[in-house]
Amino acid sequence: MNLYAVIMAGGSGTRFWPASRQKRPKQLLSLTGQRSLLQQTVDRLAPLVPPERVLVVTGRAHAEQVGEQLPELPPANILAEPMGRNTAAACGLAAAWVARRDPGAVCLVLPADHLITDESLFISTLERAAHLAAAQEVLVTLGLTPRFPATGFGYIETGEVADPAPPAVSRVAAFHEKPDLATAQAYLDGGKHLWNSGMFAWRAERLLAELERHLPELASGLAELAPALGAPDQEAALERIYPGLPSISVDHGVLEKCSHLLVVKADFGWSDVGSWEAMGELWELDSHRNANQNGRDKLHPVDSQGNLVSAGDRLVALLGVENLVAVVTDDVLLIAPRSRCQEVGRLLEELKVKGREEYL
Repeated sequence: MNLYAVIMAGGSGTRFWPASRQKRPKQLLSLTGQRSLLQQTVDRLAPLVPPERVLVVTGRAHAEQVGEQLPELPPANILAEPMGRNTAAACGLAAAWVARRDPGAVCLVLPADHLITDESLFISTLERAAHLAAAQEVLVTLGLTPRFPATGFGYIETGEVADPAPPAVSRVAAFHEKPDLATAQAYLDGGKHLWNSGMFAWRAERLLAELERHLPELASGLAELAPALGAPDQEAALERIYPGLPSISVDHGVLEKCSHLLVVKADFGWSDVGSWEAMGELWELDSHRNANQNGRDKLHPVDSQGNLVSAGDRLVALLGVENLVAVVTDDVLLIAPRSRCQEVGRLLEELKVKGREEYL
């Protein structure tokens, strides 16, 4: 079985503003350790996939930075979309690229901006998913065991158990949109729902066949584009064809309609690093639940608790404050309650309306 990793690196990461910007989105930032989230994603795949079979799908504006961060990847393995057309197009583009080189290959599709704590279990879970995709006419998704009644994630409802041996494999009964709190609690209590991780395994040809069945317009555009992938006219072909592709997620466009779909239960310690508030689980906390991205020796709190700070190499002094997030960059200072970190996008919308594009 030939295995390729397809890393989706096209997001903007607006909830990590002001560190994350249009020109340098979240996946290119170093939020834990010295390596960026994208680099860490490639690093943890090393036992499973060599660099020549790692493919990154990103925006044209970020392709150069991706290449600088991942010099071990062949330049042709960085697919630069001229514009975002959602995940069905991005997954299809990667599948078309792989299918031209290795028709029977399996693609592992992974976000560029997640963190994993148990990397050994992560690899064995991916191997399980890849073998299923190679051996059967199925698409495979990874579902995360819920830790709390999250309202910010989609859910996968599990059906018949196909193989109880860990990591367990089930048929997918249904997908559910982000629920309200009461529904999320019911999902948690019922034990049949998993968080939708956005991680998948499928043979490249299998995905292209499902796209042809469920999204024929997208499949037609990809078929027109395929001969140019890896050729000198690739960029011109992308510029010509990509704007006309339908913009829809692979979940809505394909997975929710597919009758041959399996889910592998994933318990490898996961964070989507969704906002500054999430760093409270990832940075080292002092005895009063304060954390500084650059370490406790750069933090001087007095009568303060529950604060999260990213301020570069500065000493951060806190006096009498609680449950705040403070982020300092060269040109912006953000201060917000931890409970409102998910609303940072509102600030960007207002800056956009006021014409302050230099801060976006």
